[in-house]
Amino acid sequence: MKTKKYILHIAMIVLLGGTFVSCEDWFDIRPKSETISEDFWKDESDVLSTVGSCYRGMNETGFIERFIVWSEVRSDNVKAGPGVSDPIRDMLNINLNSTNTYTYWGEYYSVINYCNTVIKFAPEVEAKDPNFKHENLGIYIAEAKGVRALCYFILLRTFRDIPLITEPYADDSLPFEVAQEDPDKLLDFLIEDLKGVENQAADEKTWNNLLYAKGRITKNAIRALIADMYLWKNDYSNCILYCDKVLNNLGQLQLESSRVYNEAVFFRGNSKESIFELQFSLSNLANYAVNEMYGTFGGREGKSTYQLSPYNLGEASLALFDPTDLRGKDAFFNNTSTSFVAKYMAVRKETSSNTVREGDYSFNGGTSNWIFYRLSDIYLMKAEAMVEEGRDLEGALELVSKTYDRANPDLGSGSLQSSSKYNTWPAMRDLVFDERQREFLFEGKRYFDLLRRIRREEGQKPANVVNAYLLKKYDKLDNTTVKSKLSEIDALYMPINADELRANGALKQNPFYVTSLNVE
Repeated sequence: MKTKKYILHIAMIVLLGGTFVSCEDWFDIRPKSETISEDFWKDESDVLSTVGSCYRGMNETGFIERFIVWSEVRSDNVKAGPGVSDPIRDMLNINLNSTNTYTYWGEYYSVINYCNTVIKFAPEVEAKDPNFKHENLGIYIAEAKGVRALCYFILLRTFRDIPLITEPYADDSLPFEVAQEDPDKLLDFLIEDLKGVENQAADEKTWNNLLYAKGRITKNAIRALIADMYLWKNDYSNCILYCDKVLNNLGQLQLESSRVYNEAVFFRGNSKESIFELQFSLSNLANYAVNEMYGTFGGREGKSTYQLSPYNLGEASLALFDPTDLRGKDAFFNNTSTSFVAKYMAVRKETSSNTVREGDYSFNGGTSNWIFYRLSDIYLMKAEAMVEEGRDLEGALELVSKTYDRANPDLGSGSLQSSSKYNTWPAMRDLVFDERQREFLFEGKRYFDLLRRIRREEGQKPANVVNAYLLKKYDKLDNTTVKSKLSEIDALYMPINADELRANGALKQNPFYVTSLNVE
């Protein structure tokens, strides 16, 4: 695949040099207003600071906010909260068009440009700095390629047709004309690119610091990302292969116990089962996006909070969660007058009571990390691949039991195996699908899971999945209208932003939005 230059129409990416006194400071790097130049790249500290900028770009509120909207708002997990904004309300009413602010992808290409800058210039520093170890260079390049691939994978699943950029922006006088890449070829490129740096990436034990071990790209983070990409491709044998690479090299990775799971994973962060999560802190950088989307306080001045509420209420939640399942009590709260997302935002003080009250929750006065991959992902991705491949249903059931047993400690281990409900392929397929929703509720997985399942339908026709999972969410809208707007695979991807189309004449609008909305 040919390397392309991407001329961003946003401000020129700028870099900050120097060393840092603490890990938290390093994650809080904000580049200065300086032009990229060869004069900057003198020693290893310049490379390290630019790698920090890759992560810092993902910490931006717009980056996380868009990821939550793209991955959750259109799923069957959430509905409008009391503070919902007009652009999100439009999406929830299936009134999505190319002027919606959430069709803008600039924050993602900004991070991609940070990564491209590291990849291009870091190798030149090795010759200038005699103290710059070659193995450190490999780690930095692997981090940059890992972050870049994650950004592209999010964009690909959201928009499908996106430009591939592998060169850093260096001259704003050049034309901004970059066409979209074939999504299958783009995914193949990303997988091979990651494979090329897999073995040079850091192990979790490379850094004697928890923030680095969980907050930077490691071998297992790259392997988890590759497994996820193979699952999207429906390449089940390779998905299993890369899941096994993680499972055979767990190191200190292990599932947290039932007793501390919610608090350790989502409230405190950097848990034993975390593979990669973005680092936030109240002192350096608050996670305003989570606070504003899910929380009732802690947002930016003048910005609405409580934009989203849990959708799975009443009978829907009872159908998803068994009464013994602690995730149904810890992930969200609901009664006739109040509902809120508790995951990331609160921890339940009482872990065994059958009656959950709003007063049982202690809300996070600080700010939460955002988790992209944890050990549960590996177990459930492998289980899904095994089921879709049609082999070893018992092995897949054993993998699902790891998360289910943890969430249902009162049932004892092996409760799923003792049931006769899961001895057929369709039953196991639904079990894995439902278990992923239970385990990853509000974590940015669900809409992509729905799309992945639709992609396996004959002709990629959405009707079966839409009817089974999404129609209930739009029960206040005309049923015929909803079906017509969700009847094509194109409609399930986002439109390209109108400003992006004007700035880059090589872009082509998603066909559904050209036809139905006449957006040029």
